[in-house]
Amino acid sequence: MFASKEDEEFDPEENWAFKLMKKFMRTTNEEPDGRFTIKKDNKTYFTKLSMVVVMLGLIDIVFAIDSIPAVFSIIPDPGKKMLIYSSNIFAVLGLRSLFFLLRGAASKFDYLQQGISVVLIFIGVKMLVEKWFHLPVWISLLVIVFCISFSIFYSIYHKRKGVPEDIVE
Repeated sequence: MFASKEDEEFDPEENWAFKLMKKFMRTTNEEPDGRFTIKKDNKTYFTKLSMVVVMLGLIDIVFAIDSIPAVFSIIPDPGKKMLIYSSNIFAVLGLRSLFFLLRGAASKFDYLQQGISVVLIFIGVKMLVEKWFHLPVWISLLVIVFCISFSIFYSIYHKRKGVPEDIVE
């Protein structure tokens, strides 16, 4: 996050999942007109639209797997499996929309990614020291709101270095 270049853009054709699907599935670059498959010469070809749907599903699975340790750190009692499973399901449903929201906001606010990084570091440290030092939830929420708000306001009032003014606005 801190070292990423602004001009780097995501190229889906360089993604491992995209390459794997291209290798094992018949694909086409034709315009899909909203369809997931196209029939040509009695053969079915998957469009790029269907490949995007598969990639979004893989992202959901990664988010679900990634959130399991977080849920176990909050709910150490394994007897509450229903709570763990339901929180994972809601995380998968909500994180994709939150991801796109943050992606759009990060392009508008130059320092939002750094603010989110500070929040994640704070949460990680809080989880590590929880055994010895308990921090009330309201203080954690205040720290999170402050970090995000500060990074947004800092982005509004400070221009990026090396970017002409007509591009920033």
